[in-house]
Amino acid sequence: MDLQKLIEKLDRKQTTTILSSAILTVAATWFILKRRNKKIESVGIKEIPTPEGEYFYFGHLPLLISNPSAQITEWHRKLGPIFRIKMGVQNWMFISHPVLAHDIFVTRGTSTSGRPYVTFGNGVHGEGNRGIVFADYGKSWKNTRTAILNILSPKSVDTLQPILERETALGVKLMMQQGEISPLSYTRLMGLNVAIATIFGLHGAQSTTDPIYREVIGNMENTHEFVGATRDIQSFFPAFAFVDFLLKSKKKMVDFVNDQSRPLYRRLIKMARENKQPCLINKLDEIKESLGIDEQNILVLTNELVVASVDTISLAMAWTMALLCRYPEHQKKVIEDLDMFVQLQNRLPLFEDRHQLPYLVAFIKESLRYRSSAHIGLPHKVTEDIVYGDYVIPKDTILFNNGHSSNHDPDFFTDPHLFQPERYLNDTRSIYASSNSSIQQRELFSFGWGRRICPGIYLAENELFNLLVRLLSQCTVEPILVNGKKVYPDLDTFVDGGGTVSPTDYKIRLVPKV
Repeated sequence: MDLQKLIEKLDRKQTTTILSSAILTVAATWFILKRRNKKIESVGIKEIPTPEGEYFYFGHLPLLISNPSAQITEWHRKLGPIFRIKMGVQNWMFISHPVLAHDIFVTRGTSTSGRPYVTFGNGVHGEGNRGIVFADYGKSWKNTRTAILNILSPKSVDTLQPILERETALGVKLMMQQGEISPLSYTRLMGLNVAIATIFGLHGAQSTTDPIYREVIGNMENTHEFVGATRDIQSFFPAFAFVDFLLKSKKKMVDFVNDQSRPLYRRLIKMARENKQPCLINKLDEIKESLGIDEQNILVLTNELVVASVDTISLAMAWTMALLCRYPEHQKKVIEDLDMFVQLQNRLPLFEDRHQLPYLVAFIKESLRYRSSAHIGLPHKVTEDIVYGDYVIPKDTILFNNGHSSNHDPDFFTDPHLFQPERYLNDTRSIYASSNSSIQQRELFSFGWGRRICPGIYLAENELFNLLVRLLSQCTVEPILVNGKKVYPDLDTFVDGGGTVSPTDYKIRLVPKV
């Protein structure tokens, strides 16, 4: 229901009163913000560039409705590596150049690692500053972060290697049974099964019609909807908070969490503890008391781990398979790498063998750089005024890294518009290792920055490694044939999901190797 239809349902007198109050609030807010901006300019600080077209009170939000990632990248092209926009009453700033991003998110991380308040994420789902995705920077978040880094460390993930191999093998088997497939549904199934197996030690779904698949994926989709800006109007436009009140937005969030989300994850956690198989829940139980992590926090954390795992890895897999199909010359080199290892060792390689498969590793890294599953990183919040060069970044500014632009920066990558796995051939370090290195030694910028960098990098690259090994040891990825002509996946268009970027639906053929 849009605002106009809502207003039409109110009686005339009530509408006049509400709109009058809203207009006065809007005007007062606008005046205060303008005064603050002028005060900043008066001390001789250079103004951060901002794009044209700002709307009164609504700011630049109307310009980001159709294709936000593309619009933000275009603004970077026009305005440079740093610019600011208004999103209602919120100040947003985007940073693209890797050196700037490192300086702001890493070097000044104590002041730029906060999170903005989101009604669903902070007020309902993660109430009490629980979890890791939405929780603000502080002691509770640090303890939770320590726990997550512990259970997702390379040493911990390596103990789950048999589970990763088993679930990836199942996913590849299901895909090969069909021959010609649309990979997106299969990669999501594979991502879910890996998450269920590694987090809870449970077997996942055999198909997208299985009840566990429908329940968990349905829960994820509802979570995405509640996190969206349309369900949190008051955070952007306080003058229109009455819309959230009339639509009972928060009540719907509370009902969803209490009636659907928490019961689902309580059940999965209970099954994990009874099953006693190696999994992340068991590892978390071993350290929870020392870090002050209560049962409610475990509920929130497992929910966030599942959503993050399925979203990012399933899309990364889908992009990787599209690239295998689109660039057969590179696929051939990956297969040669793999076949040589199998001939010498008489077995399939493990992730710990990656140093002996330089082209396969390089292909994974270039896939994540060239077509990342997220263009714009999760928001950081500035917790105190900071001065960076000629700019002042005020407290409560919301910061974003344009990862797509960072991964295509010509200062860091030669011919960044080209897909060239060879650029990584001389470095078989894990992405996890390079992401925690100095800015000069980082290989790509798809997993975030500083204290808020993705804690699941090692698990993600392990999953992609297992996918390529099990897929390309059995088949080649070929384009479909339409009237005898090859039709390749479209790499230049995508579906912008706000937090993630998905390839448009495509089909491929999996041709068994002779």
